[in-house]
Amino acid sequence: MWSLEHRVRVFVFQVLDQRIEYLLLRHKPRAEWPLGPVVGALEPGEHLEDAIRREVQAETGLRRPVHLLEIMAPQKELFGDTGVVEWPFGWQAGTPSEPVLAVKPGPMIGEVQWLSFDAAFHELELPADRDALVRLQTTLQ
Repeated sequence: MWSLEHRVRVFVFQVLDQRIEYLLLRHKPRAEWPLGPVVGALEPGEHLEDAIRREVQAETGLRRPVHLLEIMAPQKELFGDTGVVEWPFGWQAGTPSEPVLAVKPGPMIGEVQWLSFDAAFHELELPADRDALVRLQTTLQ
């Protein structure tokens, strides 16, 4: 039997006066997970934007984006009889006049860091995440 799972990968960022910062998360237990974007599965029948909002709120405490941006076309991978479709999005959390000073990590999050583009790029391990981050940074400049 063939199965297909859909997931969101959300890059939370804020545009400040002189820089753009990206929020990367590390799930618990810390030693086993790299820093990365908000990630979560779409529930059956759930709209994409609803899944994005649910996952970002659960992992960061943030409720409403300033802007929500589709970064690129969904990425598909197959593993035998299982397929995964990942939907990369950008979530603008802060602005120069209203920066996000703190997030409230959910119970499954062990660490959060606001990073510059260069630092975030070097922390990301997955090539697809790096590609999405570069595309988002290019869009924002």
